[in-house]
Amino acid sequence: MSGPTVEGHRSAECALAAARPAYERLHDDCRQTKDVPLPYGGGAVLVPRCACPCHRQGAEGER
Repeated sequence: MSGPTVEGHRSAECALAAARPAYERLHDDCRQTKDVPLPYGGGAVLVPRCACPCHRQGAEGER
């Protein structure tokens, strides 16, 4: 059994903004700008950073 891949994951805001031209401003509402680790998970990611190309990927994944 395989789960969804983290590579290419988009937030709900960015997915909607990319799919619908009228919602382009939703990219500004995306808050998934860095990975959220699973507490005591040994590096496992609970919520991955949004991989939308609208985000400028800095050293820490900040916008």
